[in-house]
Amino acid sequence: MPNRRASSAQTKARAAQARRLAEREQVSSEIRTPADITARRKKRSSGASGSTKTPVSAATVVPERTFPGRMIVLSIVVLVVISFLVPTVNSFFQQRSEMNELQTQIAAEQEEQAQLQSELVRWDDPDFVRQQARERINLVMPGERRYQVMGESEPSPEQAPELDSEEVRHDLPWAEALWDSLVRSAAED
Repeated sequence: MPNRRASSAQTKARAAQARRLAEREQVSSEIRTPADITARRKKRSSGASGSTKTPVSAATVVPERTFPGRMIVLSIVVLVVISFLVPTVNSFFQQRSEMNELQTQIAAEQEEQAQLQSELVRWDDPDFVRQQARERINLVMPGERRYQVMGESEPSPEQAPELDSEEVRHDLPWAEALWDSLVRSAAED
């Protein structure tokens, strides 16, 4: 019993395949070669050359193309997508590096701002202001006297080396640098 069913299923499959093959043959011949083209081909082939060409039918196996058209289209699409993505990705990484540089610059500026804020807070202290006024511009409080000691007996080791009268010491505040240049010019004369 199972053999009968298997054989009947095989015969039905063969019949269906033969029917599909016949339909394909009919459709392919109608699509590929209309009647007027077929007549012209017969006239040409029977006339001069005498060669016989075998027509392509649905039953014959046509070899698959080595590089199908779909692959070409897909390759072109992939290349176009890549050509659009490369500049975008490049600008993304460039902007990311710029952002990192700007963040480090912002951190440095914030650190400098914090230092300036602390210096500003120090300048709000009146004792600091008095000290700076005495050291930098030689101011004194009302009722005090300021004394300037001229010509020290022993030069201190911190003192700068001897300079020409034309050279200005930049390590001193401006008032002391002016006084130093006057003293040096008077000593040379």
